[in-house]
Amino acid sequence: MKADAARASTPPRMRAMKLYRKNLRQFSASESGTILVKFALALPILLGISLSAMDYAWTLSHKTVLQDAADTAALAGAKELSLSDSKRENVSAVVKAMAKRYIEANRDSLAKKNAAPPTINANVTGDPPEVRVSITQKVDALVGGGFGLKFGDLKIRSVARVIGQPNICVLGLHPSANGTLSLEHEARVTGRNCAVYSNSSHTNAIKAKNSANLTATFICSRGGKTGGPGNFNPTPMTDCPGFDDPLSGRVEPQPGNCTKLVPIIQGVGGTLLPGTYCGGLTLEAGTQVVLTPGTYIFKDGPLIVKDGASLTGVNVGLYFVGNGANFKFEPKTLISLTAPISGEMAGLLIFESRSRPEGEKFELLSNNALVLLGTIYIPRGELHIDADSPIASDSAYTAIVARTMRLYGGPHLVLNTDYDKTDIPVPKGIRGAGQPVALAE
Repeated sequence: MKADAARASTPPRMRAMKLYRKNLRQFSASESGTILVKFALALPILLGISLSAMDYAWTLSHKTVLQDAADTAALAGAKELSLSDSKRENVSAVVKAMAKRYIEANRDSLAKKNAAPPTINANVTGDPPEVRVSITQKVDALVGGGFGLKFGDLKIRSVARVIGQPNICVLGLHPSANGTLSLEHEARVTGRNCAVYSNSSHTNAIKAKNSANLTATFICSRGGKTGGPGNFNPTPMTDCPGFDDPLSGRVEPQPGNCTKLVPIIQGVGGTLLPGTYCGGLTLEAGTQVVLTPGTYIFKDGPLIVKDGASLTGVNVGLYFVGNGANFKFEPKTLISLTAPISGEMAGLLIFESRSRPEGEKFELLSNNALVLLGTIYIPRGELHIDADSPIASDSAYTAIVARTMRLYGGPHLVLNTDYDKTDIPVPKGIRGAGQPVALAE
């Protein structure tokens, strides 16, 4: 009765407070209650961390797509810049269009499909020229924003560089040879307004030994180089990207019926007509042969011009196919040849079949070969040059694309690019097109 009277006399508010304290002591004394309190206190922190991680993952995904877009656009802009007839002011439009196209094509991979469009900028700088691309994307926390989480704007950049100059002097195609391009003793190569490339990944992809010298507007090796400062002008750029064969798409001539001609010509010589020369052809000493315009196919045998003989021709193409088909122009010979203006061999002075075994030697040893106008294309063989006099120096242009090229002795191979001084066409990819590009950073 006294207890009931005491409760009745206690104000309701005080009774509620006492009850609350009692329940709190009981709750705090239990283990499960302690865990629940701790969890309740930590829940906002854990939720914020979780949501922040989600936002961060989505942001990384978005960044990856934008970086790929920037790289793709930069390479496209550099490729556009590498074309001889391209204008620098066109590059920005190419870059922006490519970046937008890439982003749109990968929209399903973007973290935030409804994000505001990124800002894309591009400019061209430097020599060799570079295309610099920047992409800025505003980023809002998708789920963590309610907790005050913020992210800085994504700022992406990419730089692509045009490797080399617009014209090809020499391109060595072998992907791994020691000395794809090799010069020894007093050998010299001078490329005027053109570049020399080696596709070999070997540490000695380009070699210049002794007093040899390689001079061009630009020298580029996929692998390394051997030689000192006096052997090169300028110093070769190493670790360059590989260069696709610019003539790989040229259609090969088709051999016809064998020309009825003995394989050895002796005496005064005379005039030969285009056709298929089976078993090869040899010009003995004292023989002077003039080739009339057209395509000459040497099948299953070599073209040999011996000391004291001469071989001349205007608008002629020499095609080599089958076993043993190559050429040897000995030292005391006169060689003067210009490539066709039109037809299947247009611009091609020498064309080796791509179906031949690797490593066949083509020997240019003549001390009187001042006119070799056109492109020499030996995709499977080795071009060996050894002479004591200038070679090709009187040609408006000469370009060489060979699996390997080696110079010995004291020849001076002069590769001009005076394309406007001749009506003989320059094959696509030799003049100002197809040069490689690479990401610089």
